Amino acid sequence: MLEKAVPYLKVAIVLLVVALLVLAAGLVRYVLLGGSGAGAPRSELERAVFAAEEAVRANPQDAGARVKLAAAYLEQNSVSSAIEQAEFAIRLAPKDPSGYYVLGLAQSESGDLKAAAGNLTKSARLKGQLGDFYADVYAALATVQEKDGDLKGAIKTMGKALDQAPENAVYLTTRGRMHEDAREWVWALDDYLSALQYVPDYEPAGDAYNRLAREHPEALEKLKEMEKASQKAQTKSK
Repeated sequence: MLEKAVPYLKVAIVLLVVALLVLAAGLVRYVLLGGSGAGAPRSELERAVFAAEEAVRANPQDAGARVKLAAAYLEQNSVSSAIEQAEFAIRLAPKDPSGYYVLGLAQSESGDLKAAAGNLTKSARLKGQLGDFYADVYAALATVQEKDGDLKGAIKTMGKALDQAPENAVYLTTRGRMHEDAREWVWALDDYLSALQYVPDYEPAGDAYNRLAREHPEALEKLKEMEKASQKAQTKSK
């Protein structure tokens, strides 16, 4: 399963903590740095939530701050609070894809898969972010589709994630597992092998490739034949 706050949102939360440490007043700085006052946040996640809450208090109309707070709540497993903040962010900035993204993630955690798929799809269609963001959105949407029993759709959507981030070993391995679940052994091996080409020491892909190659040697031979044919075609085209 993909992490709840995928890379884009995790980076946003970390940056928020850093910004607050730089700009906060003395008392807030003391609390964030682990002061001895009662109720001081101590873990990294607690600090992230505290920082996000402070940013929203400082500017309640800042949609970006609301998105980061929603992401922090989601990491904290406060799903209903995450949904509330994400919906608030969307009201403030209805054309910003990040609000729909975190809302979809939270709805997926709550089990509302239909709503999650709708908001993640809307996020993917809105402009304003870089390719890695949309890769994360498509990966989250694929996870929702898989949860909902649409394995074929999930594989197709993971392909869209990889269109945005073709060298992402995690996403390649995730799609490989989906291919395995669909009993598409050759394509699963191909994805695991591709992941290892980009990250040779990525253990999940390596373990999966070795296991599947042992269990389905005929699929491995088929993959080798496909690779030889591809190389031969490339040589002829030159």
